[in-house]
Amino acid sequence: MLLTRSRPRLAPKTLRRPRLERWLEGAREAPVRLLIAPAGSGKTTLLLQYLEGAAGNGAYCALERGASGASAIAAVARALDLAKKPASYLDLLVAMRSAASAAPLALAIDDADDGSDEAVALLVRLVEHLPEGVSLLYATRSRDALPASRWVAGGIASLCDARRLAFDREEIALLADAWGVGYSQGEVARLLEESDGWAVVASGAIRAAAEDERSLRDAYEHWRAAYGEVFLDFVVDDAQRASDEDRALVRSLINGVGISDAQALRRLEAQGLFVVNDGTGVRPLRAVQQARALPTKGVETSVPMVVRMLGRFGVTIGGRELEWVRRRDQQLFKYLLLRPGATATREELASTFWPGANRQLAMQSVRTACSNIRKAIASAIGYARVGRYFRSDHAVVIDLSNVVTDVGRFTAHAMAGDAAYERAGPREALAHYEAAEKSYAGRLLEDEPAERWFAGAAETLEQRLGIVLERLAEAAYEAGDIKHAAEYAYRAKLINPDQPQLARLLSRLKEPPRPA
Repeated sequence: MLLTRSRPRLAPKTLRRPRLERWLEGAREAPVRLLIAPAGSGKTTLLLQYLEGAAGNGAYCALERGASGASAIAAVARALDLAKKPASYLDLLVAMRSAASAAPLALAIDDADDGSDEAVALLVRLVEHLPEGVSLLYATRSRDALPASRWVAGGIASLCDARRLAFDREEIALLADAWGVGYSQGEVARLLEESDGWAVVASGAIRAAAEDERSLRDAYEHWRAAYGEVFLDFVVDDAQRASDEDRALVRSLINGVGISDAQALRRLEAQGLFVVNDGTGVRPLRAVQQARALPTKGVETSVPMVVRMLGRFGVTIGGRELEWVRRRDQQLFKYLLLRPGATATREELASTFWPGANRQLAMQSVRTACSNIRKAIASAIGYARVGRYFRSDHAVVIDLSNVVTDVGRFTAHAMAGDAAYERAGPREALAHYEAAEKSYAGRLLEDEPAERWFAGAAETLEQRLGIVLERLAEAAYEAGDIKHAAEYAYRAKLINPDQPQLARLLSRLKEPPRPA
């Protein structure tokens, strides 16, 4: 029986997920059951459905953002439907023991990572002093908010993570049936891949298809067109709880900019910030990676800054080219754009561009460079609007919400092409690969003398271009276009001459093509 009187209302036709409820039931002997996954993964729905059907008593509450220890005690008291709020932590333990006296009690605390440090400390103490007959279910976005790893390793807790919470094919098909949306098994598999099984995306796509009497065939793209802005608001709002640096990383994901820093991706994953460990590594959730940037909250829509970094470097705002004071200022600006989230600390900039210099003089040089970058931007749009694009407070940041780069366009199209290629082959990926190849106007910063701070990124982008060209050659060959197939293949060979698949393709070019 669920003791809690006031609880969140579930969406209509919400799918029950027996495999997850069975997992929760099977893990009930553990003092703590953890549900840790990004917002929108279905944690709240699962908790409420499980508690309503589980044996014994259940109670549910959610912590408000910044909740104090006293607020956390009050929330648990409301969940237990107590007539009087416990006056202290010890009184709360007594109340929980009393609630479990007649039947086992499962207490679910949602949004556990939203509480203050005091509230989180209280949740940790509850685990240490758990009354007999009481088990805890903690739902959080962040794995770092609680000592989850220590609890799981010590056998105190069982973990249900984003991969376990993700919808599977059967659940997507069942939800489509519930909403009366037609589908084939191939379309179910495609939506599963496009959504990563992320509940907010998969269920949103199915509901949007039902609303407009569509099938599952193009449900994901239809949902993006109909509800893309709402989804972006959801992502941006949830990222507000993160640090400035990590919010900048999320903005990078929204803009389709790849993040090559594995440590940064692991940090986002640990905080539940829209990346997932799929068993082969940590990567962004596709719906976020394929989204489009929203204007920064609280700032009116800006004319985008357009940056060319492939080939000859250039920056324009509203068609006006920026006027730079020094080459060194440009270098700092370029460096920032190649960093995850387009952000770096002042110390990092000082050690990169003034290594071995006196620290005070190096930090002064950073301040001068930041001032000159502001001056360059102001030359196009005036000082009042510089903050829309560039800030240099605790960290030095280029706001990617208002910046469009050719590197970002190339990377986004290449990644989208890769996903389509893996799903359906080169013809399906053709449009994205053609757009990526067109975006690649030259090697990264080819007018900049080679330096370590961008050499790795230049090599990575050129290798990615090699894959794009190889697959364009494959698509042209399959279409019977031998001329362009040969052109793409030989360009790819110049980049990566030892690629076995490319060698096979070049040998096939000497043979008659297959019919289109």
